[in-house]
Amino acid sequence: MTPQSPAADRQLETEKAGRRVWLDLHLLLWILLAVAAVVLAVCAVRMAGLAADDAFIHRRIARNYQTLGQPYFNVNQRVMVTSSPLWTILLAASGATLPVANPVPWLEWIFMLLGAAAAYLLLLHAADRESHLSTLVFPALAFLWVFGANFLSAISQMETPCAIALMLWGCLGIATKKNWGMPLLVLACFCRYECVLLCFFAALWVTRSRRWTKAYLLISSGIGLLGLVWLLREYGTLIPNTVIAKSHLYLISYRHVAGGLVGSKWGKVVYPVLAVLWWLYGRDRRVRPDPVAIILVGFGASLGVAYVVRKTFIFSWYLPLVWVPLAIGILLLTNRKQTRSAIVGAGLTAAMLVPLFWSDLSILPVALREPPGNMAGFAESARVHEYRRIGAALYQQCPSGTLMTSEIGGLGWGFQGTILDGAGLGSPEAIRYHPMRVPQERSNGGLGEIPPGFIRERHPDLIVSYDAFAEAALPAARSLGYIDYAYPMFVRGEREGMDDLWGARQMHVLVSPDGRCSPPAVDQAVRAALEK
Repeated sequence: MTPQSPAADRQLETEKAGRRVWLDLHLLLWILLAVAAVVLAVCAVRMAGLAADDAFIHRRIARNYQTLGQPYFNVNQRVMVTSSPLWTILLAASGATLPVANPVPWLEWIFMLLGAAAAYLLLLHAADRESHLSTLVFPALAFLWVFGANFLSAISQMETPCAIALMLWGCLGIATKKNWGMPLLVLACFCRYECVLLCFFAALWVTRSRRWTKAYLLISSGIGLLGLVWLLREYGTLIPNTVIAKSHLYLISYRHVAGGLVGSKWGKVVYPVLAVLWWLYGRDRRVRPDPVAIILVGFGASLGVAYVVRKTFIFSWYLPLVWVPLAIGILLLTNRKQTRSAIVGAGLTAAMLVPLFWSDLSILPVALREPPGNMAGFAESARVHEYRRIGAALYQQCPSGTLMTSEIGGLGWGFQGTILDGAGLGSPEAIRYHPMRVPQERSNGGLGEIPPGFIRERHPDLIVSYDAFAEAALPAARSLGYIDYAYPMFVRGEREGMDDLWGARQMHVLVSPDGRCSPPAVDQAVRAALEK
């Protein structure tokens, strides 16, 4: 063998040392990913039945796109009901390729791991290699914070973990000067429209720092234009009908929205105090602020303010979009070389995410040991099970009928015919009847009710709703001659020990006597479905 030169030996030793350093820095990440993957796999199998009602809106649209080539909620009704076009495409693609009946939990599994890994790498990239706080503790905290904040959204099978993963990987690409940073942020915009604000902030910084190259600009703008062309071709609009409907549907106060974001009364006091302590003692004043950290904090804060100003009804899967970028940005801006400062920064971000972690503490033990029905708050999932059973029974009995309801997800998954959405999300013509008055027509401005005027206008064959969502609709339908069948809430095996569900007491199925459906046959089919 020909002996190697001293220069070659030195190069080989340098490469070996580099691999050792890389392994030392990333070993904890691989351990965290392995543990998280096992936990998520267990949850994907055990907790698949906890999907939110809105998840089935996405799934029905994706099913129609996959099988019929039409990304619409109702076949041949060109309405943009999806608020996440990229998620719709991913669901349709995975449904066509993955060998599982429901691919959504496994998509959530992938994006949960990707988002948490991106958070870890962001903190690792900004780390001081001489400090264990920087290279071990803070990246691990970032991983855990993102994992925990996304967990409920993933169990609900919503698109938020996908948006968070694209958001954080895009920011990592910008921080590490990779050409895939801005393209991923543009993709995030088509997963959650709120990410347009983040993409705008990032584009401003990339422009200011003169980091656009021809290829970088072409790829980013090409993805954006492709998405816009797809939306205009399929829907003829860029604005989801759900956004318009929700802006008319709910009557809520600024205080209600702010409370939904904070999640607890003590947070109103604790958050400002911890924020002041962090500003005085936690942030790193010795170095120039990390631009990615500024972008993330600016986006999270701006989005939270926008939600309040717009009086947006806060669903649980909206919260990570505000709190995750804020938490990761604050970790990046914290002085990680000093223990006291690091504790203040870690404490502030932990407190911010406490409302999200409470749900994890109730879900995880159930996923590992008990039946899902023992979980606190299971009533919301039980209602989706009830909707699916009723929808399937009605479709089998009366497939040509039109069905009006106040929540279209679970019912729309089981009833594959035409659905009329009294809340307006899937039926734009219902929007003109909103907002319904409080307390004359509904007891709460946060309830999506069926307007009596919409019933009179469309006269559907079937109306399905809880009494809480049809306070004015029930007497209006009865006055039109509808036959009202009332049932105990939930399927038989899930009725015991159930939590209160927004004050609802009964499920109502109303049948038009001169419509396409036989009232006695409908009653018999629904009773059989709920009593199995």
